[in-house]
Amino acid sequence: MQLTKYQFELLTYIENRSPLVFDKRTISNDISISSQQISRDFGFLLEKKLVENVGQDKVGITAKGLKFLEPYRVKKAIILAAGFGSRMMPATSDRPKPMVTVNGRRIIETLLDALRAVDITDVTIVRGYAGQKFDELLDKYPYIKFIDNPNYSKFNNISSAVLIAQAFKDGAYLCESDLYITNPKVITKYQYESNILGSWSLETDDWSFKMDDSGHIKDYQQGNTYCWNYYGISYWNAKDCEKLNHDWLEVFKTDEGKDVFWEQVPLQLNKNNYQVGIRLCNKSDIMEIDNYYELAQLDKSYR
Repeated sequence: MQLTKYQFELLTYIENRSPLVFDKRTISNDISISSQQISRDFGFLLEKKLVENVGQDKVGITAKGLKFLEPYRVKKAIILAAGFGSRMMPATSDRPKPMVTVNGRRIIETLLDALRAVDITDVTIVRGYAGQKFDELLDKYPYIKFIDNPNYSKFNNISSAVLIAQAFKDGAYLCESDLYITNPKVITKYQYESNILGSWSLETDDWSFKMDDSGHIKDYQQGNTYCWNYYGISYWNAKDCEKLNHDWLEVFKTDEGKDVFWEQVPLQLNKNNYQVGIRLCNKSDIMEIDNYYELAQLDKSYR
């Protein structure tokens, strides 16, 4: 028995809040599924004993439900952190951008704490510029593993992607390291399909994508209207991990492939090989700090 996407969304919602008052309107608003569909799927979950009534209009997930979710559990994360961050100078004169402190907290710590909150401690960081600075993280996160990218200054971030094959398998998060996460719940314990985080925009001049009729990403490009802004937090299932490791290497072998961003391979160059969902977030969930001016606006100590 395999869950549909709607059943998965409802079951993980209950798991994350168990026990909870079963209010269809609230749940419908939170997970963007109609109340009628929620009623149907809740009946299915009850019938299969994946959830149960626990009194006073409350429901909770059962031991069987937790066991059923285990194949969807994310246990690994790869963080690409080899870049220089030139637009953040002078804050990056002696450290990579993810290690810059914002109001007493390093940028990358917002991601590492979100991962640890859902028990993901198999974490690999690909480092390059001032890579030794990342060793400072080991006091707080002793389980981190590192991969060094000697080509970080010569090629684009696909040069980091081609190094992660041994770690990037069996289903894993793939994250960029310079996102200041204000809502750690953008990292979830379970994932149903390969997906990329995006926030709805009427118009943007940044990287973005649209959705096809099957609910998957299309038209990945810079600048768009009625679209989703791209954020560098994604999940890839085991099959797609294997395909990406192969496709990245094949693209990187070409002369023009060395200037490619890693996500262009599944979303543009080899897009027919992948079906990538959109996982919704709010613009306020993640703060992108693009330059020193924006850093100084957030942290007065840089003014």
